[in-house]
Amino acid sequence: MKHILMVCLAVGLVACSSTAPSVSLENGPDSTTARLGVDQLGRTPLPVGSKMRGPESLIFGVGDNWMGRAVVELPTDASASYNFFADQFPRQGWTLVAAVRGKKNLLVFTRGDRSATVELDEGGLFSNVVAHITISPTGGLSTPTPGAVAQPLGSTGARRP
Repeated sequence: MKHILMVCLAVGLVACSSTAPSVSLENGPDSTTARLGVDQLGRTPLPVGSKMRGPESLIFGVGDNWMGRAVVELPTDASASYNFFADQFPRQGWTLVAAVRGKKNLLVFTRGDRSATVELDEGGLFSNVVAHITISPTGGLSTPTPGAVAQPLGSTGARRP
């Protein structure tokens, strides 16, 4: 009886100590949510072995028309990750607009009426590189209607035209 209690306690402690769930982007028998993560990102290039941080990601839509922010742990170091995205995004039709290399790496791409920003945070001694991939429509700025007055909300002295 004492041993059964110890085993149950050990299992309970292990279950409580698990980290936030991540979705593997590799094909495997994991679950439907793993497949959904891959499908949602369409042809967005990612290194093999990447893991999506589901709770930190905010994705609207599926396939090549998704928009939002995907937070992904990468299996490669910062330099290899930078080179991967700089090489693979143009192969998918994206044009590199700007790039910055440093402690935080940044790549900005456009394709048609969409833009993609890839921010790479160097991992620490015991952590992976994390990519924040933001994709959104570029959309032009709307032209204000003639005669319309734009004022900040809540400004003093604001009046309606």
